[in-house]
Amino acid sequence: MNIFKKIIVLSILLLLFLSCDIFSTERSIEIPMSDGVKLKAELWLPDLVGSFPVLLERTPYNRKEVIKMHRHLVDSGYAVLVQNLRGTVGSEGKWEVFGSDSWGGPGKQDGIDTVEWVKQQKWCNGKIGLMGFSASAISAQLLLASRPEGVQCAYLVAGSDNFYETIFPNGCYRKNTIEEWGPAKEYLPEIIKHPSYDEFWEIRNARERAGQINVPVYIVGGWFDLFQRSSTEFFRLLNMNTTSPTLGKCKLIMHPLSHAANSGELVLEDRNKVNLDEKVGSMKEWFNYWLKGIDNGLYNKSAVGMYIIGDSQNPGEIGNTYQFYNNLPWSSNPVKMFLISGGNLSLEKPTEEESFSSYTYDPLDPTPSKGGNNLIPPSGPHDQREIEQRNDLLVFTSPPLKKHLTLIGPMKFHLYAATNVKDTDFGVRFCDVYPDGRSMLMNEGMVKARYRESIREEKFIEPGKIYEYEIDLWDTALVLAPGHRIRITIISASNPRYEPNPNTGEPFRQHTQTLKATNQIYHDKSHPSYILLPCIDTSDVLHDLF
Repeated sequence: MNIFKKIIVLSILLLLFLSCDIFSTERSIEIPMSDGVKLKAELWLPDLVGSFPVLLERTPYNRKEVIKMHRHLVDSGYAVLVQNLRGTVGSEGKWEVFGSDSWGGPGKQDGIDTVEWVKQQKWCNGKIGLMGFSASAISAQLLLASRPEGVQCAYLVAGSDNFYETIFPNGCYRKNTIEEWGPAKEYLPEIIKHPSYDEFWEIRNARERAGQINVPVYIVGGWFDLFQRSSTEFFRLLNMNTTSPTLGKCKLIMHPLSHAANSGELVLEDRNKVNLDEKVGSMKEWFNYWLKGIDNGLYNKSAVGMYIIGDSQNPGEIGNTYQFYNNLPWSSNPVKMFLISGGNLSLEKPTEEESFSSYTYDPLDPTPSKGGNNLIPPSGPHDQREIEQRNDLLVFTSPPLKKHLTLIGPMKFHLYAATNVKDTDFGVRFCDVYPDGRSMLMNEGMVKARYRESIREEKFIEPGKIYEYEIDLWDTALVLAPGHRIRITIISASNPRYEPNPNTGEPFRQHTQTLKATNQIYHDKSHPSYILLPCIDTSDVLHDLF
């Protein structure tokens, strides 16, 4: 009888065990979408009984490799789900480069469908956090802009909130970004059909819907990352908009790194070796606060941690460390620095009645690019001196600085230019010139003339007529040391970063010839071309700066 009783007790315990929500640590699953397509996913669960907060990552890369990076989160009591996007690594359907990941109907809202499915599972306690790096962050930003119920927060590293800006900034085709990115290659024929901003890009633009996002986001970006502007602008729209439900709830860290996690030809190390987790908060603290309700002092810490770039040859110089803020410390005191004849830069507006410099741009021999905010190396700051010797560009340089000059925030260039063709490109490079002569690229921007007024509609220019162009150089956090100089280079090509403009005005990639463009850059009293520097110094610092 004792043996019989033991068998009954063990049987009852076994039945109880099987009825509980205890699963193996890892399982492969298929998740049905609203149009019937099934997406592959890997699920890791804690070795515990019950339901858990879920961390979701959606990726075009191999889900089994991605999930290995999240073992520590499973050990901390989270269910981790990594799903392959439609048409990638075994998931059914066609990969349309995030075209299925936003707020459309069936087949166009895979993120929403996934969240709804997750909420119905016994291992989910109803609280979901999003996470991701690069492409995974992009899919998460589109999902956030869809406002799915159940998502409580997100932790995103180096993502794009505006995919048109990533591929066609100001209408210029960022060739080496999209064509070097493996997952996009098969879809390139469709992408290049849309050089103007249209419905194709609207469903890939989370920035336009940022005001509708209602959950806090922790953003990590890099000053030399191809998505740099997305990091700072997405944070600004979420954390600094007084009408946003996420006002004051988001966090941002900006590193001195490119997408490939390097800083080009500069050695940029934190001279104070601060612990960013202690100053701003870690990913685990972020999820614990928002998904587990743990009062861990997260909001006693700074909202923004930002590396201030300094002289890399002198690690003890001002800059070269992280500074911490309660919000973006963008300059409220922008300073104009003007192009002056003779290749000079000045804080004083030009006084000449008529003055311009010219160069000839040949699409068959385009100005090369070296470094910059690229997807893969060479990226980050690189010495531009060899390129600056070419005759298809213009170089303007300031005198050596006598004092430190601190620039934090967005940089824009206002360019007055004319050309002999109906369409061409105009670009600007901003370089920090070291005392030894190195001209280190820090920021670059380009605009296609036909999109100077609107990225939605082409408007060709009249040959010989002077137009004003606003060129966005994105953002910086830079301290220029005494002895350094500021350099502005005017270009019309940056190959292979941007596809060279054939100058004909024909439809994109349908040109039948190329034309040489003679481009005139104006710097006179009536047409004062200038860069708007985000100076945070007071006016007395600007006095006798050079």
